[in-house]
Amino acid sequence: MMTLLQEISFFWEFTPEERKLISENDSFFSTFQPGAFLIRQDATDRALFVLIRGSANVTLNAHPETVLATLEQGAIIGEMSFLSHQPRATNVIAKETVTAFQIDSEAMDQMDPSLQLKIQNQLIKILIDRLEETNGNLMRQKEQNMALVEALRDKFQ
Repeated sequence: MMTLLQEISFFWEFTPEERKLISENDSFFSTFQPGAFLIRQDATDRALFVLIRGSANVTLNAHPETVLATLEQGAIIGEMSFLSHQPRATNVIAKETVTAFQIDSEAMDQMDPSLQLKIQNQLIKILIDRLEETNGNLMRQKEQNMALVEALRDKFQ
């Protein structure tokens, strides 16, 4: 497990000793067989997952046959519910056998404070990256909308 943790960017800020401590604690790792739910939409659990091995599909209850995304090794799952205490927004279902680092708030509270801080810092970085990506997408959409309005204006004048 130690070797796999070194491959996952979420754990790159951790020292080798910290990765070893995590990898030796079997309670931090869960295995899910194909078709098993890591996360169920609307559930109120608050576990955070990092995919260590395998892949999983994201779906919604309203259209369970439609795969919104496929998550691969290194994907962070459940961070919004972990941080905000809100119900799960989607389903995450193992596409193949999945091994995941899994931690809930109770396990987090029992961790060494330096490990807690590193996990929190990684989550902050992830959320900042996603916010920047969303802002970039919004700006591109705004530019496209403005170009479309101009084109329509030119056509109908």
